[in-house]
Amino acid sequence: MSGQPIRFCSESMNAPAKVTGYQHAHTALCDRRLVQSMYGECDVLMERVLLTLHGEPHACRRAIEWKLFRRDFARYYEREVYPVTLAQTLAAYLDQGRLDLPEFGFRVNINLSADIAGIDRPEGSESETDALVAFTRKFSEGATLFHSTREKEVVRQEVADALAQFNTRFLTPSKRRREAILEKVARGMQSEDQAPRDILTVLLANRDDQDLNDDMILREVAFFMQAGAHSSANALTHAFHELEQWSEAHPEDRIRLKTDDRFLQRCVHESLRLHPASPVAWREASESFSLPDGTPVAAGDSVLIDLMSANLETSLFGQDAASFNPNREVANRIPTFGLTFGIGIHTCFGRDIAGGLGNAKDSDEAPHLGTLTNLLKSLLQHDARPDPARPPVADTATERPNWGSYPLLVGAPQSVQSTGLTR
Repeated sequence: MSGQPIRFCSESMNAPAKVTGYQHAHTALCDRRLVQSMYGECDVLMERVLLTLHGEPHACRRAIEWKLFRRDFARYYEREVYPVTLAQTLAAYLDQGRLDLPEFGFRVNINLSADIAGIDRPEGSESETDALVAFTRKFSEGATLFHSTREKEVVRQEVADALAQFNTRFLTPSKRRREAILEKVARGMQSEDQAPRDILTVLLANRDDQDLNDDMILREVAFFMQAGAHSSANALTHAFHELEQWSEAHPEDRIRLKTDDRFLQRCVHESLRLHPASPVAWREASESFSLPDGTPVAAGDSVLIDLMSANLETSLFGQDAASFNPNREVANRIPTFGLTFGIGIHTCFGRDIAGGLGNAKDSDEAPHLGTLTNLLKSLLQHDARPDPARPPVADTATERPNWGSYPLLVGAPQSVQSTGLTR
C-alpha cells in the first residue's frame, strides 16, 4: 500500500530461520517437512480446517474439496452467478452515490463465499446479509489473530460466540437441507448431479470417511466463508488504490482501464503481487533438515518464508519490482501475481475464481477475468472515484497493511451533484 510500510508481527518468537527470494520461497512452500504454523492462535476457528491440516489428513481433505474448484466452476460462476450478485449489491450504493470500498467488497463477496461454503439464505434479505457480514468479519479477525493488535483472549471468545450464533441461524438449517438431499441420493430417489455443489455438501457426504464431527464441519465452513470475503475485500481496495495512482501518473490509460479487459486484469495481478494477503508465511519444521539456502533447522524450529521478498525480486520482476507497473514483462514460468496465492499443497483454492485463469498475458483466447477484475470493471464503468471530503484510512486493528476505510463516490458526477453530494 503506497504510503504505508509493510508491517510484520511484533510478537516475540524464537528467532525463526528466514527464507527469502522467489526460488527459495517457492521451494520452501512446496516442502512437506514445513508445517503451517501461522494460524494456531485461534484454534476455536482454525483447528483441523484444511489450511492447518498436514500430511495425509490434509491430502484427503483437499482431494474431496478440490473438485469444487475446477475451472468449469470458475467460469460458470463468473458468467452465470456473480453478475447477478454484483448488480444487486451495487444498486443500493449507486442510489446513494457513494460507498466505502472495503465494506462494499466484503458485502458483495459474502454471497460468493456463502455459495461456495454451502450456506443458504432463504429470505434473500438485507438482514441475512448483515448477519453474514458480521459473523464473517469476526471469523476473519480470528483467522488473522496472529497479526491482531487486540487482546487475543477477548477475540477468541468473540469468535466462539459468533460461531455458535452462525451455527444456529445458518449452518444447521443448511445442513438439514443437504442431509435430506443426500439421503434421497443414497436411496436412488435423486441423482448425485442434483446435489448442491458446495463445501458443506462435500463434507456431509464424506463425514464418515473423513472422520468429521459437527464441530469440525462448522469450523471448515466458517473458515471458507471468511477466506473468500476477507481477502477479496482487501485485494479489491488495494487494486483500486493502485489503479487510481497509476491513472494520475498515466492519464492516457484511464479509458484503457474501462475498455481493455486484459489490461485491467494485468493491473489486478500486479496489485496482487504487491499486496499478498499476508507478506510472510510461517512454518514449523517437522524434522531436522536444511532449508533451500543451506540453513540448518531442527524439528520444532520456526521458519519465516518472506513472500514479499519473493514478489519483489528484481531478477524476475525488473528493477522497478517494488513499484506498480502493469506493463512489466515477466517470464512465462513466473505467475504475474508472484507467490501471492501460495504454491504447492497450500495453494489458495480461490486463485482462479478471484484472480482469473492464466497470467493475463497476450493470448487469442478471451480471458476469464475473475471476480476481482469484474468488480473493478463495474466500479470503473460507474465512474467510481475517491471522495475528496473523506480520505482513506489504514486499518489499525491489525498489523497487516490493509485499508480500514476507503470512501468512493460512484455514478456520473452530475447525478452525484444533484443529490447534494460534493466531489
